[in-house]
Order: sequence, then structure tokens, then C-alpha cells
Amino acid sequence: MKDKKLKLKKVAIVAKGHAKEAKSIIQDLTKWLDERGIKHALESVLATRVGTGASFSLDKMPKDADMFIVLGGDGTLLSVVHAMRSRQVPILGVNLGSLGFLTDVALKDLYETLEKIVDGDVSIEHRSLLTAELERKGEVILTERVLNDAVITKGAIARIIEVSVDVDHQFVAIIRADGLIVSTPTGSTAYSLAAGGPIIHPKLETMILTPICPHTLAYRPVVIPDRSIVTLTLRGDPGEVYITFDGQVSELLEPGDIIRVRKSRNAVKLVSVRDKNYFRVLRQKLRWAERPRERRSKTPPTP
Repeated sequence: MKDKKLKLKKVAIVAKGHAKEAKSIIQDLTKWLDERGIKHALESVLATRVGTGASFSLDKMPKDADMFIVLGGDGTLLSVVHAMRSRQVPILGVNLGSLGFLTDVALKDLYETLEKIVDGDVSIEHRSLLTAELERKGEVILTERVLNDAVITKGAIARIIEVSVDVDHQFVAIIRADGLIVSTPTGSTAYSLAAGGPIIHPKLETMILTPICPHTLAYRPVVIPDRSIVTLTLRGDPGEVYITFDGQVSELLEPGDIIRVRKSRNAVKLVSVRDKNYFRVLRQKLRWAERPRERRSKTPPTP
């Protein structure tokens, strides 16, 4: 899907709150935007720290922004995605030092990337979202969208939990494990990967079901079409068990609670430079291109 050239009249800026370098970065960034006649607004906490510019809160985002610039890590970008709800404004993710699969633009490349955006030399990636509903006693009490994953996991007490899994009203299994992850292809490189799930290219239309430390080793990650409806039912009395959406929103579950997960009608738009590709990101982030370095010592080893 091709998008029209981004016409930057106004950008909204969000940055990781405790980043030490944020103030100087924002001052340079706003100066660059001012020189090009591009209006800007800063997230309220950031604006207070910098001490300048128009501000907005994440729960009341500017409606006239043509693009969001997010400086930080993936968690910062996910907080913006959740605050956007049904809006689909392009997001430029700038990495401030963490792993960052979503915030894949290095800080040193920020202004080169912005120049390309102004010149129209970028593309927009559409990343699929999931909608997750929490049903309790026949009533939906919570609905959230997720870009990465919805995770059912136990609390502090080390007890196995039981989750009954159905896909399109067909029974799959009762998973006994520390938890269960339902993720998008985008989220395949997040918690799911750490739990042993596969890496899925973001253009594939799939969902991944990944058990966390399953009690039976036969339980393995499963990839299913994203047009499916996944139904998860918490069984027994497992104590403290939570459902967490993209690490942003968490809800304590009760026995018998039902979580239904399906593909959302909306998508997230990520600004991508044309000379970048997914496998290059994987090489950089997972360090596939590195060779083991031999440690050399000037002194002989101690016996």
C-alpha cells in the first residue's frame, strides 16, 4: 500500500522522560523544524523539562499533527500507539540507546532521515494490530489494541497456570505453563522471541501463540492466520494472574475470565527510510553479522 508524500506542517514530539540527552536533542530538533517553517508540539512532561514550545498530553493528542517523532525505545513508541487509539498518524521512531526494533532510526541519522521525509524519499510501513477483549461473567470489561502482544502471566507466586485455548471455536489445548503470549509479526521479536517463539516477517498476516515455560515440553509456539479469533479461558484458581497489553496496560484476571483476540481493522504507520529493510534491522539488532572475537592477552594465563 502506497502513501502520499508526507507534507509536514506540524509534528508532535514525544521523548523518553528520563533520557539525559533529551533536552539538548529537543532544542536542536525544534530549531531545525523552526528553520524550515514546520510547527511542533511537545508532550507535556517533555515541554516542562525543556521549558519551551506548545504542549499536549498523551490522553489528548493534537489532531492536526502530520507525524509523530518518538525518541526513546520501543516502550516509548508503544505508549504513543496506545494513546492514538483509532488514529493512524505516521510515527518516526528514533532510538536513544536501547535495543529498539520499532525505534530503528539511530540518533546520528535523525536529520538525514528528516531531510528525506521532507523530500518524499521515505516509505510508510503498515504494521498490523490486534484487538483484545476481556470478558468477565458475560460482560466485556476491557478492550485494548496491541502492536506487539497480549500476555497472560502469573504474579509473584510461582504457580503453574492453566489456560484453555480455542482458535475459531475449535479447541486446541489446555496449556499448563507460566503464561501464554499472543503476538503479531511485529511482536515476534519481543517477548515471544525471548520465550522461544519464531521471528515472523511483519508483512505476513499471522498471529503467534507462544507458551511461557510450558509444563510439558510438547507445547510449542504455533503460527496461525491473523483472520482467526483466539479465545483464551483462565481455568482453576491460579492465584494472581495478569493480562498485559504491550507492556502498557495490565489487568488482574479472575478464574473463568475469557480473552478474545482478533485482528484490528486499524494499523500502525511507521516511517521507514527506503534504503533500510527488515533483514538489515535484524542483522543490526540481533548482531547476526558479528563474528566471535578472540580474546588476546599480553600475559600468559594464570595456571
